[in-house]
Amino acid sequence: MNKYDYIIVGSGAAATVIAKKILEKQPLTRLLMLEAGDKIAFKERRHWWDYVTSASSPLPYQYTYDTPQENQSTRDEDGNPTWTNAGGRVKSFGGSTMHWGGWALRFKPEDFQLYSNTGEGADWPITYDDIEPYYAMAEEYMSVCGDETENWQPRSTPYSVPPFEWTAADGNMIQAFEELGIQPGKMPVARYKRCMTTGTCKYCPYGARFSAQYVLHDLVENPAYSNFTVQTQSVVTKILMSSKEQVDGVEFVLRDQTTKNNVYADKVILCAGAYEVPKLLMASVSDYWPSGIGNDFDMVGRHIVTHSMLEVTGRAESNPQGLWQEYDFPTLMSRTFDTPEMQKVGKLFLFKDRTRPKVDIAKLMIEGKSKKEIDEIIQGPTEYKIQAFMEEVGRFENRISIGEGKDKFGLPLTKIEYSRSASDEERSDKHIEFLKTIIETMGLTVTKTYKQTPRGDHTTGTCRMSAEETDGVVDRNLKVHRTNNLYICSNGVFASNSAVNPTLTLTALAHRLAAHLNQTIETQNV
Repeated sequence: MNKYDYIIVGSGAAATVIAKKILEKQPLTRLLMLEAGDKIAFKERRHWWDYVTSASSPLPYQYTYDTPQENQSTRDEDGNPTWTNAGGRVKSFGGSTMHWGGWALRFKPEDFQLYSNTGEGADWPITYDDIEPYYAMAEEYMSVCGDETENWQPRSTPYSVPPFEWTAADGNMIQAFEELGIQPGKMPVARYKRCMTTGTCKYCPYGARFSAQYVLHDLVENPAYSNFTVQTQSVVTKILMSSKEQVDGVEFVLRDQTTKNNVYADKVILCAGAYEVPKLLMASVSDYWPSGIGNDFDMVGRHIVTHSMLEVTGRAESNPQGLWQEYDFPTLMSRTFDTPEMQKVGKLFLFKDRTRPKVDIAKLMIEGKSKKEIDEIIQGPTEYKIQAFMEEVGRFENRISIGEGKDKFGLPLTKIEYSRSASDEERSDKHIEFLKTIIETMGLTVTKTYKQTPRGDHTTGTCRMSAEETDGVVDRNLKVHRTNNLYICSNGVFASNSAVNPTLTLTALAHRLAAHLNQTIETQNV
């Protein structure tokens, strides 16, 4: 087959939702999904047991990560990169939810009106009320657990799954929160399926933490969807246009081959992430789009932003109760400083570090330590860490473009021009001082403060949504301005980034886009 109803580029969280909802509506839809990465083996017990019990066994998708050499970033005055993406993305069948922590938080109403509230950044052309029903769908789809009585934002439905309870090790920090007037909350996590308690937790081979890979596998294996194809090791190199407005299809190359292949579709949806989508638009130069598709106003790749990680570590000289972090994800968080009042100074999303206090008991056993020795280590000096994401504002001069060379999958390398503003530096220093008060209120000695180099894990803004084509790349329905049938559904369409993880919002946008596309088909068939 060379002609399809839809071509979807990318196979991650957004792509999988869109495919699922379209196929559920019309099972015989001709749908081709093109993925540059490989299909990684999953539910392989032996591999996972080796990973848990052996320090030398790599993650099965370790090789898919970006390396420092693949990220051509600008440097600061000390010669250090101003942006890093090493270890941030999984490029494979199912995408980066294969390795995410499952944190699934909604944006808040004010996050969609950043410019109106602060005079900085941009407003979304949709509101929280527009997306709220799709947040509910996304939470149901991923079985997100949480406690709606915490009342962080308006909700039309309760969580479908009860939250993970706080661990015993959360107790000291909860007490400090309450003394400082901070409301403690339970981290919403995409639980998905029943936990088998095998010890791998976050990187779970049984689907107890949501991964798009599981959903996509079920779609491929479903005999009702006989016209659905996922083709891996397929690098899309260009979007084919027959006019300024009309997309015909895409050009792609199979890995390790040079022959260019063309496939055609009525609609093309780009779901390859906030890095690869703008690069693909830039590479799709034609007489119709001399600077790349959607780039007549130099908005493609602009406004790249993430939220910086801030950390403060404290030390206790002993741990007589043997407290330690029982899960490989945090159970304690707070959105007390994720408020409209904080937008002008940089919102903060607080959470207890997922790795402290913790002792690698498996490693000590492998080293031959006795139970007595292990108990002494557990009850000895220990550390706690408070972490926070700080909201930052996308700026025009911060951008992604096509770098020189290709990565291991044949994708063009990424060039990033990025610098943090002086106001962001000042805000983060003030926030660090506040985080220190939490550690000190716990009765701990502050041993380290840290501002993480901006990372690409939660990159947004590179193809942002806008009411006018002069201000962004896609409209409120995620269609590229001035085109009839080209859509983008990735973190890149976010007009602002908030202070919380983006995946739930992306999944909600994917549900919203799928509903729009299905409604369009219904209208055409009337």
